[in-house]
Order: sequence, then C-alpha cells, then structure tokens
Amino acid sequence: MKGISRRSILAAFVATTTIISPGLSFAQSESATTLTKIKQDGFARVGFSNFKPWGYVSDAGELSGVEPAVVRAFLSSVGVEAMDGVLTQFVSMIPALEAERFDFIAAGMQIRPARCEQIAFGEPEWKSTQAFLTRAGNPSNLTSLDDIIANPKMRLGVVGGGTEREYASINGVPDAQTVIFPDLPTATAGLKAERVDVLMFTSITGRGLVAKGEHPELQYVAMSKPPLDKNGAPVVGYGAIGFRKSDPELLAAWNGWLKQAKQSGELLKLLEPFGFTKDDLAPEDVTTGELCEPK
Repeated sequence: MKGISRRSILAAFVATTTIISPGLSFAQSESATTLTKIKQDGFARVGFSNFKPWGYVSDAGELSGVEPAVVRAFLSSVGVEAMDGVLTQFVSMIPALEAERFDFIAAGMQIRPARCEQIAFGEPEWKSTQAFLTRAGNPSNLTSLDDIIANPKMRLGVVGGGTEREYASINGVPDAQTVIFPDLPTATAGLKAERVDVLMFTSITGRGLVAKGEHPELQYVAMSKPPLDKNGAPVVGYGAIGFRKSDPELLAAWNGWLKQAKQSGELLKLLEPFGFTKDDLAPEDVTTGELCEPK
C-alpha cells in the first residue's frame, strides 16, 4: 500500500502476531515462488525494524526510512508498485520471516554467521562502525567501552537482538552493567530518563537519531577506541536485506537490482536523504558469502 496510518503501523509494532488476518495464508503454493506471488498479488509484505533511520513513522504518518525507500525502488523495478510494510521489534524479525509473516525483511540488519544459518542475506548494502549516544554534553565523558568498565556505576544500553550486546560482552563489559531494551524508542527514552548512561548502536543509526535536531537532549559520540570482535579486529558491520533460504529467485532478483543500483548511483541517491554518504556504502568486493563464513 502506498499510504499507511500511524495507528496501523504502531499497532503492528506492538503485536506483530496480529498483523495477519486469520483468514489469510502466506505460505506459498507449490507452483508459485514468492517472487511470482508478489507480482501476482501486486504488493509485497515486508517487515521493517523500528530503528531510525532504517524504518520509522514520519510526522505525516507515513512509513519512511532507508529500507522502505530502497525496497520501494526494488519492487518498482519488478513491476510492483504497492507494499504492505510493518514495523516490528528487531528481535522478532527473523522468527517472523521464517514463519512466513513477511515475504522478506529489511531491518538495517548486520550480516552475521549465526544469522546466515537461519536466513539468506542479499549482498551488503552498507557498512558501519559502532558509536555512542549520550545525553547532551556527554556528562560522564564516555568515549569507549573501557570507560564503562572502569566505572561500575555506568550503565550501557543496547537493543535486544542486535550485535551490540555481543560486542559489549566480548570487550569485557559486565552483564550487570548492560541494560537490554526491546526497541530503539524505548532505548532512547531510557537514556533520557537516566536509566542508562550511554547507548551503543551502529554509527549510521546514531547519526540518524540526532539528525536535524530531532533529539536535542541526545549527543552522538564517535568512539575513541572501537570495539573488537572475538578475533581482536576492530568491528565493522555490513548490513543487508534478509530472505528465506527457500526463495532463491527473489534473492537473485534483489541482488541483480542492488548491483545495478550501486553502479548507476541510484542506491546512493536513495540513501542520501537519510544522511548517508558514499563512504557508508559497502564496497562491491565485500560479499555476503565471505561475511557468512564462521570466524
């Protein structure tokens, strides 16, 4: 659908199990692939995370963000002009895809080997490091995970299902100092209410949250020391759209469009309104195959 009300988006976000009418079945028939079904129906059902700038409700009550913009362009390229987009909690994205509640998911999700065992990722769209969000002025002067570890009173906030909790643990942040929030709005509210002292997200998410002065109470902080992965290398995340492994035709169509969109400059034009630069795009020599390999 081309328009979507704030009420319907938020209702779907609160309870993703209610986004499908009881009389509807999304299981694809034996004779039709998901891509064929999308074309026949004239729309795709897509799950989006409630993460700014990845997916969110605009002031006009419309579904907006990086991933909706990219998905609409892809669907248009295969002759589909409508989309049934649903915001849902990040931690629920993969289970909902596997349960066939969505045709595919677009969540600002990093390609990780464990996730690759569950779903098929498209080729990477973007790359990002990690960053902090603090209250304005960074009152506790936090610039790295070491600063949190050094002060047991400090509390780090992360969103459930994301990679940040793993990075915090690998780098020595005690569980007692980590607070897990169900979604981005709850996390930012928790920071403002001083339930935590700092949040950790991808740098793209952090920049998107403070863009255009929408959260004057918050401050983006580039980390002075990047988190390390389990092999001791600085963390760099690469993100992509997720598909069921049983949908190779849809995956191939997406990858074909994405390659063309990168080469023509269309992808960057779609992402620039959300604060992206060419440095945020994943290079073509980084592939999903290598990112899915166990490290």
